[in-house]
Amino acid sequence: MIVRPRNESDLDSCERIARLVHELDGYPALLTDGLRAFVEGSGFYAAWVAEVDGQVVGQVLLRPRSSSTVMEMVRQATGLADDRFGVIARLFVSPAVRRRGIGRALLTTATTAAVSRGLVPVLDVVTKNTAAMALYESMGWARVGTAVVQFHDGPVLDEVVYIGPLAPPPGPPLCA
Repeated sequence: MIVRPRNESDLDSCERIARLVHELDGYPALLTDGLRAFVEGSGFYAAWVAEVDGQVVGQVLLRPRSSSTVMEMVRQATGLADDRFGVIARLFVSPAVRRRGIGRALLTTATTAAVSRGLVPVLDVVTKNTAAMALYESMGWARVGTAVVQFHDGPVLDEVVYIGPLAPPPGPPLCA
C-alpha cells in the first residue's frame, strides 16, 4: 500500500469508492452538491489517495475549515484563530480493503501535513460513525465535544469534533 498525492486521473476511482461507502455506511451523510463535488472538494490545501496493487482504494483531504459550528468549537477549545487549523476531511476507504491500516495511513499523512504547515489538525465525524471514532481515538485524537451542525436549510447532524495528537504549540502559522 502506498499513499500519494491525488491527481485528476484518480477522481473517477475516488467517486466509485465514495459511492460504495455512501451506500454501505451512509457517508457522506449529505450530498448537497452531488457525489463528484464531494470527492473533488474545493479550497483544500492537499489531497491524497491510497493505492493497493496499483488501484486507488481511499482518499483524504486537508482543508482550511469545516462548518462554522465546528470551527467555533475548536476556537473555543484552543483559543486559536481559524487560520491555525488544518481540517482533515473526505476520508474514506473502499469496503473491500478495510481493516488493513489504509484509513490509518491516510489519516497519518494528512495529520503530518497539517502539522508540517504549522496547523492544528482537527476533524469532525457524524456521531453514528463509531468505527471512524474508534480509529481516531486509537490514534490519540482528543474529543473536543459534540456539535449540532445545520447544513443550509437542510438536515441537522450531530458530529463529534476532534483535535489531532500532533498539534503544534501555539504560535504564528507557517502558511497562509
